[in-house]
Amino acid sequence: MAWLGVAVAQPPATATAPIALQGDGPYYRLALPLGIYAHAAYGDLRDLRMRNAAGNAVPYAWLRNEAAAPQFTSKDVPIFALPASASGTADSAEDASLGFRVRPDGSLALARKPARKPAEAAQWLIDASQLKGGLLQARFDVAPEARGLFAFRLEASDDLRKWLPVGSEEQLVRLAHGGQTIERLAVELGGVHARFLRLRWSDPQNGAPLTGVAIDSVQEVEPVAPLQWTGALMPERCGTDHCDYALPRGLPVESLRIDLADVNTLAQVGVSGLLAATPAAAEPAFVPRNPLYALRHQQRRPAPAASSPGEVPLLDTVVYRLAQAGGEARSPLLALDGRSYSHVRLRTAGPVSVLGPTPPAIAVGATPRTLVFLAQGAAPYSLAWNVAPEKNVVQGASPGAALSLATLLPGYSASKPVAAGEASVTLPPAPVAAVEAVVAAAAQLPVPVQPDPFRKWWLWGALGVGLLLLAGMAWSLFASLRKDRALAD
Repeated sequence: MAWLGVAVAQPPATATAPIALQGDGPYYRLALPLGIYAHAAYGDLRDLRMRNAAGNAVPYAWLRNEAAAPQFTSKDVPIFALPASASGTADSAEDASLGFRVRPDGSLALARKPARKPAEAAQWLIDASQLKGGLLQARFDVAPEARGLFAFRLEASDDLRKWLPVGSEEQLVRLAHGGQTIERLAVELGGVHARFLRLRWSDPQNGAPLTGVAIDSVQEVEPVAPLQWTGALMPERCGTDHCDYALPRGLPVESLRIDLADVNTLAQVGVSGLLAATPAAAEPAFVPRNPLYALRHQQRRPAPAASSPGEVPLLDTVVYRLAQAGGEARSPLLALDGRSYSHVRLRTAGPVSVLGPTPPAIAVGATPRTLVFLAQGAAPYSLAWNVAPEKNVVQGASPGAALSLATLLPGYSASKPVAAGEASVTLPPAPVAAVEAVVAAAAQLPVPVQPDPFRKWWLWGALGVGLLLLAGMAWSLFASLRKDRALAD
């Protein structure tokens, strides 16, 4: 108990991680790994500091807090049916058999008719050359009578010669199950920058008859770091109609993946965020980091009212995992608002058992927070943070806190990208939760109070007076006994 009291009285310890630099500087851009939330003492990362070799604070600013709002574009794009090879597979070598000509605006046109009918195409060429910025998602139109699971892979190119994969295998889904129609005809593109996309069916004999493709793109001034994902999270607790999943403190919830444990499971669920019981300190205005949320939120119906205090309804959806001839159909990723919650709640329309005998696991995706710092002083540079919250410290009083971009970068304009080199940081392994347990336990224990010196002498004085009184009482008793004995004689 005494050790805990001393530990709380001491200032919080700090930890550091080395930073590697690329470029000439003097400014560097650093995207923080999601693991920083498990290390830092505060969910809003206000305890982060940049330090040079001498241990002095280096000025820095958060990059996206003041960036200009992104500009969205949605456009139907041209698509071209490409044939299969002689073996019936979508062989890229066959692309040379088709001739294209480039129009003055950079778009493509066929020099001659395709060798296959669109319904028999083994692959499709998607012309996205007229779009600017990063490609967010592709929305496919298929023939009304099409039913099934259509697996495919996407590739991107700027010259129709060198192709790079975009994500992993995806699926177009249109199924009828239990009186419900399930459709998944939109696929995230992850903000890739490319003039052309190529869709190649995993089973060329089982391709969907495409009738059109629309692509949503976004133009942002600052580059966006790729989405990062947590590991699988199991429910912390489940009630009769919901399961709650604890999230890392301060993690912005931008994307959600629900992994059902059992095949042939389908359920209607509501996704909510649970706020922390104790509100965090005031944070700067939040800028959503997932542009797909901003795009879809404009078309989303108002969420139903929360059924419990501190619960923020986010969306309603159908989750599924169904076995099909072409493989398993799984529910897509869900774009969320990007705010921080203590828990994510999955609320079912019936008993929670509709999700299967084993509750599903979830994974949360987020865009790393990015900062810009000035390489002031000698290298090497390091990232520092507190491992426990500070006590009775005014926010901002500690030197080295984040500045505004306008202060860090003279002449800064939100409409122009920041000229900076690239930096990366290697974090240590995630800490054990013992520090938080000790701090929490110490907060519930009474803190020992040092005795007042004046009170100490007063106690000694009171003890001395008590001894004198006892001595007087004893003397009076002895005198009375002697008097009684003399009278008896």
